[in-house]
Amino acid sequence: MLLALPLLAAAAVAGTSPASGTLREQIRAADTQLFAAAFDACDADKAAAMTTEDMEFFHDKDGKSASSRVDFRRSVANLCDSARKGGWHLRRELVESSLQVFPLQDDRALEIGDHRFHERGTDGVERWTGQARFIQVWRRVDGQWQAERVISYDHRPADK
Repeated sequence: MLLALPLLAAAAVAGTSPASGTLREQIRAADTQLFAAAFDACDADKAAAMTTEDMEFFHDKDGKSASSRVDFRRSVANLCDSARKGGWHLRRELVESSLQVFPLQDDRALEIGDHRFHERGTDGVERWTGQARFIQVWRRVDGQWQAERVISYDHRPADK
């Protein structure tokens, strides 16, 4: 029992219980939902609803591209408009083996990992176009994980 105490304490900090899955599973699911809404579905409203009001997004190539939920919604809408006009579709893939999740105080969690980006053009063929690393701080608000801070960096072309 004494050996289990640190694990139970970590779960209490993370706000997890056996019924709700591990913190890693919860954050993995929230990550999947956020990027599915933003990229796959191009649903800017749904993607924005998965962020905190004061969310911030930092990108190594574009700088600070969002300072609020409203800014983030606008960024997603602009990306999707560009994709529709250009006849391409963007998909983000989490590199599962890179995923790390750590509990933070105050109902927050830190997610670190790598992701790949794929584009499907008018020919219907999907191509791996690039990859990057990311850091995300998630905050549990009313029982739901919301992205609070996002940093996407080290963007580079796909390895051939």
